[in-house]
Amino acid sequence: MHVGLDARTLTGNISGVGNYLGNVVEAGAFDGHTVSAYYDASEGESPVDLDVPDGTTLEWRALAPPAGIDGLLGPAAPVWWVNVSLAKALRDDDVDCFFGPNFVQPLAFGGPSVVVVHDMVHRRYPETHPTAYHWYLRTFLAGSLWRADHVVAVSENTERDVRFYHDVPESRLTVAYGAANETYRPRDMSDELAERLRERYDLPPEFLLYVGNLEPRKNLVALLRALRAFDDDERPPLVVVGQEHLADEEFAAEYERCSFADRITFTGYVAEDDLPLLYDLASAFVYPSLYEGFGLPVLEALQSGTPVVTSDRSSLPEIVDDAALTVDPQNPSALADAIRTLWFDPDARERYRRRGRRRASRFSWTRTAAKIASVLESVGADDRSRRPRVTT
Repeated sequence: MHVGLDARTLTGNISGVGNYLGNVVEAGAFDGHTVSAYYDASEGESPVDLDVPDGTTLEWRALAPPAGIDGLLGPAAPVWWVNVSLAKALRDDDVDCFFGPNFVQPLAFGGPSVVVVHDMVHRRYPETHPTAYHWYLRTFLAGSLWRADHVVAVSENTERDVRFYHDVPESRLTVAYGAANETYRPRDMSDELAERLRERYDLPPEFLLYVGNLEPRKNLVALLRALRAFDDDERPPLVVVGQEHLADEEFAAEYERCSFADRITFTGYVAEDDLPLLYDLASAFVYPSLYEGFGLPVLEALQSGTPVVTSDRSSLPEIVDDAALTVDPQNPSALADAIRTLWFDPDARERYRRRGRRRASRFSWTRTAAKIASVLESVGADDRSRRPRVTT
């Protein structure tokens, strides 16, 4: 089968979507197929170097929209690329099936298609998305789901959200989880390496770790309020890895008046090779997010053998099962109690380290790729005329 792939997320800085797509390609999701991977040549960036398995024939295809489109459409230029440039290429190349890893597909492509939905943040927490992106998804996602032969969701929670907001029948939905890369693992780190990392990122000897964007949905304000409940001489230092995605005024105000700012380290961007080491150095990982489509940082922590405190909302209980302490993320007192358990009780830390590693072993890119391969095979023989309609 000739599969057309929207590969824009495999150029430039690789996002969570690009990480998902690259890993399923490398794990063999498209084995036995010829894949045309289309990307936007106007961005001036080259595709990432993938370790493509022998069973996959991958051909990169650069598509550039007409000159002047970027200036004419501004931030809406990607809509042109998907619905005009990509749609034309899919038809010209006689693609048998389109695979859209990032929610949408071209409106003008009439062939079989599979789309991946990573979350429903734009519906559940619309205020945490830029307005333009919110309406882009509100406008195009419903049409993509209406026409897709099959929809892949990255968690059961996301699958439920897709059914709730778009009434996609369960028969056309498959859950294919993400996974953590193999670099996330417990390790015997030399004292010299540990000291270099502490100097590079100004890390305290022991610390709580948070990894992720800085934005209201991540609920870091609750973490500050939880740490405020500790006595000064018992309060754990906090290391925050990530960059501001959306302004969080409530968090900024809480941080301004907090008396322990000297015990909080903001590292900003951390080198890709260093991030697994920071998980390994951390005494515990805290992730009080209000909503996640999957929750990859939590899985990275589990696989690293770092004990976890996380939210009891959205996909997070599904990912951790009994391998982490889960709490109401809007209850700072409960969050503080869970942190105390892991910070002060070595037996609890060791128990959750073991549980975390065992739980993380249930997620792998090989399993995810096999799920997607099965979906592609089924779509190849699908009778589109029997598809029920999806509501908007």
